[in-house]
Amino acid sequence: MMARLGNPLVYDLLVVAEMLADQRGRRNLQKAAMRRAVSSAYYAVFHGLCFVSTRALGFWRRDPALTEPVYRLLDHGQIRRRLAGREAAELGSIVVEISAAFAYLQDRRHQADYSPPSLNIHRDVTRNVVARAKQAVADLETLDDDQCRRLAVLLITKARLA
Repeated sequence: MMARLGNPLVYDLLVVAEMLADQRGRRNLQKAAMRRAVSSAYYAVFHGLCFVSTRALGFWRRDPALTEPVYRLLDHGQIRRRLAGREAAELGSIVVEISAAFAYLQDRRHQADYSPPSLNIHRDVTRNVVARAKQAVADLETLDDDQCRRLAVLLITKARLA
């Protein structure tokens, strides 16, 4: 079991998301903060997946020159497609949960980042998004070394046409 991920950015983004979700002040300031909270929550999970991949392949901190290229290989859309596939489900029910959370968070991030200013966003919904991201990170922490390696390979390789 991995326990706590070794990338503090993941946890710091979750803290930032919580702080933003609790922003007070003018209504438009609150709405802007909640949008950024949703985005930060999504990116916490994205960076968690990046960390798991680079660590599982042995590049985290051991070879910083290879860490960035692995991060760059991880495409948001490809991660979603690969996590939704049969190979991800074969990694276990926890990966299925991570997959569902990633898709949900990505949808919420797109809504928060690309909707017009009139988007009606609520604090309780924003807090639920942050809670879902926290759970996804907690799920990542439970993956064993073999699951992490298999997940890393799944996420950074291209799917072959059948």
